[in-house]
Amino acid sequence: MERDQTDAELLAGSAQDPGLFGELYERHGLAVRRYVVRRVGIYDAEDLAAEVFTRAFRARAGYRAQYPSALPWLLGVANHVIADHRRVERRRLAALERLTAEDHEWVESRSAGLALEVVRALRSLPSADRDTLLLVVWGELTQEEAAIALGVPVGTVSSRITRARKRLAVDLAPLRRVAPAELQLKGQGNV
Repeated sequence: MERDQTDAELLAGSAQDPGLFGELYERHGLAVRRYVVRRVGIYDAEDLAAEVFTRAFRARAGYRAQYPSALPWLLGVANHVIADHRRVERRRLAALERLTAEDHEWVESRSAGLALEVVRALRSLPSADRDTLLLVVWGELTQEEAAIALGVPVGTVSSRITRARKRLAVDLAPLRRVAPAELQLKGQGNV
């Protein structure tokens, strides 16, 4: 197993030597787990991140070798896993909304610092816009990489992000005058 192989080479080689897929996990496992944690929370993240790599392993023959890094593809797989888990995500956001209304300090200590208003605003976004925005913000992908992950043109990614940011700006505008610090995802930057 050579460390200088591209992700595409590892995936292609893993058809004959499945052990090569482990190197892909070593390279991108942390980034995938981090993205999944940000999307669904710590409690479900480990299982869902494992499911991402299980599905990626099964689908590795379909990887398009024109992309040297498999991270956008893996985060695309993660989005599919998360979509399957979306019902739980919706329940979690609804619960966070209720809990934040009742006990703001408790929720902030357990929800990556998401303020009630930010949770509500994220919930209100159309799922395609929310997925795209979170791939760039929480997944730390470029717009080009997000386009690969979602299987859409870069222009679509740009449009979705612009639309999501405009909607979040409108939804969160009243808070800027009151408490601008609450509009940030603590440690994550602005949405």
